[in-house]
Amino acid sequence: MAPEPAPAPEPKVAPATEPAPEPEPKVAPATEPTPEPAAAPEPKVAAVIPAWNEASTVGAVVYAALDSRHVDEVIVVDNASTDGTGNVARAHGARVVHEPIAGKGQALRTGVAATDADLLVFLDADLVGLRPQHVDDLVELISTGTADMACGLFDRGPVANPIFLEGLPVLTGQRALRRDLFERLGADDVRGYRVEAALNSLVARDELTRVDRVLPGLWHRTKEEKLSSPVVGLLTKLAMLGSACWSYLRFALTSGTRADRVARRTAH
Repeated sequence: MAPEPAPAPEPKVAPATEPAPEPEPKVAPATEPTPEPAAAPEPKVAAVIPAWNEASTVGAVVYAALDSRHVDEVIVVDNASTDGTGNVARAHGARVVHEPIAGKGQALRTGVAATDADLLVFLDADLVGLRPQHVDDLVELISTGTADMACGLFDRGPVANPIFLEGLPVLTGQRALRRDLFERLGADDVRGYRVEAALNSLVARDELTRVDRVLPGLWHRTKEEKLSSPVVGLLTKLAMLGSACWSYLRFALTSGTRADRVARRTAH
């Protein structure tokens, strides 16, 4: 009987292997976004209000300054008042300091010395119709670099406004400027009503930019209304104008600058 053939060997099958995992994509480490440079801090702004016997109007002026978006402090300089001006200003929220020597320039100097603000806005205490926006407009002309000094004029109407803007030297107590500009005035310039003309002269001499603006609706109690009689008020006003004219002339003589150029270098 023939032997059965041996069974054929089964083919060898390689053991199954799992496919190698695909490498995970490399992810760059997270980085913090580069911070934007910090904005320059807003300059501190102080409103300085010289006041002599202005109890009837100073409170409203203080309120308008306090309501300004830019003003950080309001300082009223009681310039030897006898009608309670200082008490009224304090009751309306102002910080009150005292200057016993009569004179607008002396009062402004005392007010500036009482604050460390970099930007100053000067306001008269006898204003009628002052609004916070008036204050903001003056301050913004300085803080944006548009002007080195900004002057706010009374609203005298469509006929007179161009004359006072273009035809006459600007004498106004409503001004915004940087502290260092005021501190460049000499001691003789900061006396009485000389101070306003001296500031105009300084800006013109150094070829800085002054912007003059009519502040809509703004007026004031005139000296004829405030003083003992219209005649006394008129004489006081003439003395004020004479002091300003002398300041222009004095500045021109001491600086070697023509008086007409000193008085009229203005950008609107």
